[in-house]
Amino acid sequence: MRAGPRNMIVTLGYAGWDQGQLEHEVTENTWLTVPASEHILFELAPEDKLPAAMALLGIDYASLVEDAGHA
Repeated sequence: MRAGPRNMIVTLGYAGWDQGQLEHEVTENTWLTVPASEHILFELAPEDKLPAAMALLGIDYASLVEDAGHA
């Protein structure tokens, strides 16, 4: 008998990107991406995952603000 994965995340959702749009946005650095981390994905509480992922980029999530600035 084959064993399944040790851990898994199942999600449902919908995104309406055109063909190639997501790949283009990733190459344009529109998305913040980080290396996959089993610790973050499977061991942290949901509310701790985003700050931990941002920390991989050297960003203190607590220092960000929701408002946009205008110069």
